[in-house]
Amino acid sequence: MTTLPASAVVLGSGAGALSSAMELSERGVDVTVADFERFRANVDAIIETGVIRLKSPWHQVTEAPARGSLDPAAAVRDAPLVVVSVPAFGHDTFAELLAHNLSDGQLVVFAGEGGGSLALVAAMRRAGVRPRVEIAELNSLPYGARVRKPGLITASRKVGGTLVAGLPAGNRAQDVACELWQSVSKAESVWETVLLNFNAIDHVPPILGNLGTIDGGPGKFLLWGQGASPAVCLVIAAVDAELVEIRRALGFTNLKGYEEYLVEQGFAPEYLGDLYRTLQSSAFADSTFATGPRALESRYITEDVPYALNLMASIGREVGTPTPTIDALIHLAGVATGTDYAREGRTLAAFGLEGAGRDGLLAASTTGWW
Repeated sequence: MTTLPASAVVLGSGAGALSSAMELSERGVDVTVADFERFRANVDAIIETGVIRLKSPWHQVTEAPARGSLDPAAAVRDAPLVVVSVPAFGHDTFAELLAHNLSDGQLVVFAGEGGGSLALVAAMRRAGVRPRVEIAELNSLPYGARVRKPGLITASRKVGGTLVAGLPAGNRAQDVACELWQSVSKAESVWETVLLNFNAIDHVPPILGNLGTIDGGPGKFLLWGQGASPAVCLVIAAVDAELVEIRRALGFTNLKGYEEYLVEQGFAPEYLGDLYRTLQSSAFADSTFATGPRALESRYITEDVPYALNLMASIGREVGTPTPTIDALIHLAGVATGTDYAREGRTLAAFGLEGAGRDGLLAASTTGWW
């Protein structure tokens, strides 16, 4: 049984960061939310009030004490636990900051899409430092959360289906994450948390499969209710199947698919063995997506294609597992946005692991260094 530290720092000030900070505070941890100057409004709301506020579906507001800081480098120094909850395109920025400010004995947990732990080790290697820290990452946020205004969030805990992996595998940071988020279970490897990226699986196909509506006039579109037609669900299932095959090639025992995880997270009432029917019965069926000329600037494309699908495809190449559906989605997203995602997106090369091969990838995740 682990024990949460007396204090912690949360890097980031979006919905995931504030939800994590509130969770820590409610567990009796003295928590500081730290972010950069350009996010001052989010942090100032905490500095001025001394709390993070949560609004329930019934419009009740609860508060949890927290501190705020606009100096994240100073905030993380000597913090027993650092939780990083930012979009994947923020991983490198915070990894560089952490590489130059961490010291022996600290724990770091990335909460959100996978890959943050790998970015941190790569940053430490570039900086020529190797503090004795333990790192872990989740494959997804353990919440559904939104920022309603600075310092005020709505959030609901997922009932399960979120995984955490240690880097190196099986470390204390992984244990602390499981204690903090009790719906989170342990993964075998950070490659599992990278490959089980639900957003990349279910965001990109319905957008690219409904481009005429998505980038048309302004409005709202039921991305999964209308957009996840039987044909689009076949594309989602094909992406999922390719990722399962990569996990199989890496030797993981957990080969559960996306549809099963919809139920485990609490988004769908039961596993129906038919992705279309399961999605239509899920909470996603009523979720809307803003359409219009700038719709493709959504993180559903600008994050999930270059930072998730691209990385997944590069892992597939490394272990000899074809990813034709994923490759096609990367290509089509690039055509639709005028961006060469295959060239500009994150690959294993960003971590210094291109050419490592299957055994090299597994050794890196086991030892936490390469």
